[in-house]
Amino acid sequence: MTRRQLLLRAILAAFGPIVFLAAEAISALGWTAGTYNYGHNFISDLGTRVCTADFGGRAMCSPLWPVMTFGFVAMGAAVMTTMFLLARSLTKGRRITVSVLGISVLVGMLLVAIFPGGIESVASGAIALHALGAGIAIAAGNLLAIVLGSARTQLGMPRWYAYVIPIIGVIGLVGLVFTVTPQSIADPAIFERIAVYSIFAWQLITSALLFRRAVTTP
Repeated sequence: MTRRQLLLRAILAAFGPIVFLAAEAISALGWTAGTYNYGHNFISDLGTRVCTADFGGRAMCSPLWPVMTFGFVAMGAAVMTTMFLLARSLTKGRRITVSVLGISVLVGMLLVAIFPGGIESVASGAIALHALGAGIAIAAGNLLAIVLGSARTQLGMPRWYAYVIPIIGVIGLVGLVFTVTPQSIADPAIFERIAVYSIFAWQLITSALLFRRAVTTP
């Protein structure tokens, strides 16, 4: 890859996580149902459009829901675009797998954005689509870490990338499992963030490594 190509991939890999985290922080600041609790409220609570005193044991009111909705879509689009570009360096099998998983992240995030995860989606049953979208996006995003880790040579990444990145993906998948299954270890919202932030972690690491290569490439 040329220096310009490396820089483009590095920027896109970091763009999704940065925009998402910024949207999350801004939406949380605008939260009016008390103080938004990162350890109790789900991320999707920030995208709900109707205020309620009790939904799943959580009071919810997010006036800045359009900001979080934008974050969902931007994240999905950035991941898909980044994967399409990185896939060009991979063998056919991995190229197809990475591209399909990238598309899956976008589709999942679009479902999350279009169908809110609050009380407004219960009567219509649309909350099932929200949950489906979240599951698809989180699973695909963490599976990407495992696939890309196995392709570290083709991507020009250091040896440790083949071990660290897949481990991050596995941690994210475990977080997803604990989010959707009954357990008494910790609040499900904590495991949800582990499952989502793991995706950001491997993307930002990948971005930093691509940027370093770009800087050292003539």
